[in-house]
Amino acid sequence: MIGSDVISVSRFAATAAPSYARGVEDGLLAGALATPLAFLDGFAYLHPAAGDTGVVFCASWGYEALCAHRSCVEFAGMLAGAGYPTLRFDYPGVGNSASDLEARSVNDWIDAVAEAANLLRRTTGVKQVVLAGFGFGCLVAAEAVARGLSVRGVILLAPPLTGRRYIRETQALAAMVAAEDDGSEQIPQGAICIAGFIMPPDFAKESRTLDLARMGLREDAFCIVGAKPDFDVSDLIATIGAKGADVRECRLQGYAEIMAGPTMAVTPTAAFQSVIGVLRDVSPARPVEEPIALDQPTPQIAGDGFVETAARFGDGDRLFGVVCRPENARPGAPVVIMISVGRNSHIGWRRMNVENARALARMGVATLRFDLAGVGDSAIRPGQPEQTLYTDWPPLDVSEAIDFVAAQDFGPIVLLGVCSGAYVGLQAAINDGRVSGLVAGNIYRLVWDPSESVEQALRYGNRRIGPAVSRLLTRERMAKVLTGEADLWPGVIHAAKRVHRRLGVIAMRFFGANGPRGALYAECMRRFDILRARRVATTLLYSDGDDGLGEIDDYFGKNRAGLAAYPNVRMVHMERCDHNMTPRQASETMIAEVMRVVETTLSKRS
Repeated sequence: MIGSDVISVSRFAATAAPSYARGVEDGLLAGALATPLAFLDGFAYLHPAAGDTGVVFCASWGYEALCAHRSCVEFAGMLAGAGYPTLRFDYPGVGNSASDLEARSVNDWIDAVAEAANLLRRTTGVKQVVLAGFGFGCLVAAEAVARGLSVRGVILLAPPLTGRRYIRETQALAAMVAAEDDGSEQIPQGAICIAGFIMPPDFAKESRTLDLARMGLREDAFCIVGAKPDFDVSDLIATIGAKGADVRECRLQGYAEIMAGPTMAVTPTAAFQSVIGVLRDVSPARPVEEPIALDQPTPQIAGDGFVETAARFGDGDRLFGVVCRPENARPGAPVVIMISVGRNSHIGWRRMNVENARALARMGVATLRFDLAGVGDSAIRPGQPEQTLYTDWPPLDVSEAIDFVAAQDFGPIVLLGVCSGAYVGLQAAINDGRVSGLVAGNIYRLVWDPSESVEQALRYGNRRIGPAVSRLLTRERMAKVLTGEADLWPGVIHAAKRVHRRLGVIAMRFFGANGPRGALYAECMRRFDILRARRVATTLLYSDGDDGLGEIDDYFGKNRAGLAAYPNVRMVHMERCDHNMTPRQASETMIAEVMRVVETTLSKRS
């Protein structure tokens, strides 16, 4: 979309969506392509349809929002497929917003809901608006109604009842997902932190005052309550219905699967279809009388030293990303392509991709952060299997991203990724001769052994075998096994496979390409030989003690002496840093290494 002055938005644009974006059940869209729009100091994402009732979707915050992002994208697509134009948007201070949450308040988020409703009306011509919220977004939507926003109805998905309860549950969840050396000791007193996302003290204080019971829907409105399984919402339903609103309960079966983690999250399609079925009953989607087509400005935001543009690119505009340009670009500087980690959206873990992109822009370097196929706002590639991690599919998306930035007249290409994103970056650097630099953080595998189970690696990866076995054999765990509450076998089987792998690795050190893992050894050497032959400036970033360090030892010797044969490769260690690179100092190291690769690339061209 970059290079054009306007983007045309039609209420009938959904009919032009590629066929592979469509679901097969009930004509619902599964991950339909959303059109990015300019919105406040961030972006909005319009899933167009031809109905006269539109939905404004209010997302959650932090880790819950990260886990639920893809599910919410697909829910919005399903709503559009059912005839309800749906608008998602960035709250001020989070997502792709140009500002930070420290400078924002809950009032800003409430105002943003009203502005999103206005934007939906302007761009689609809908006659009435329904608010839908997920998690914390339910509280935001309810407060917007309490303050006078006129809506046809409200959909509450996994509502937390009150802000105080939400904060308490978030703190409990934070303790569960916390990792050693995740930087949590650096959090300001009174702030709420989970997975590196920080809710400032003042914002948290305001959030505690939110209460769904304040919503006060009018008599002709409706409310669909999609509560978590086994969550008592009877009092809430009675309160909302006290003034005559039509309240329907529709349990959100599958909430636990959404919150299994950003990479393991599963969209509860059946539950979403049930919610939409109730919506059709209480407020049927009716086709509009006359279509309209409005020209919207190119979705662009500006901040301190950067200008960002939301864009769709690739075959059929399948992929979504954000180009971050510096106000003062360095002549000839490379463009850095940031690759998604697992199934995290382009925002990144703890919003690191957004923050890192803007820091690089202030140093004169442009970036593209984007969603791989089937992740975030990018559609699935035709024929793509459900599980693509550590396969040859994601590098195809990187090649399309390289095509896109190359067409924008940027300089050389540098790839940046963490964990699985680093693995994709390595694959893409091998496959595409246009790549001049690679920064790979905590790469888990240099070569993927097809006999390994990706699912088990995701569940048990980055754990040392000894401590993992010790956890399996605790008295508490064994008691649960004896009572049938827990199953040890998946963990035991995975541990056994890892022991078997270690034995093969030991043999590989002695026999190299002729050993039992000779094919993997040969492939690793081939990859690094290609990087050396092309003089691809490569940095391997590792947190101290990270499980991925064993991979380096496996292929290059215990003291990593084998890396000396590759002068283009540099290893950097990060102290007191977890695998996800959550602490802020990890970003500082990452940015410093990106700039070192940039300087190396520039020197090669001079």
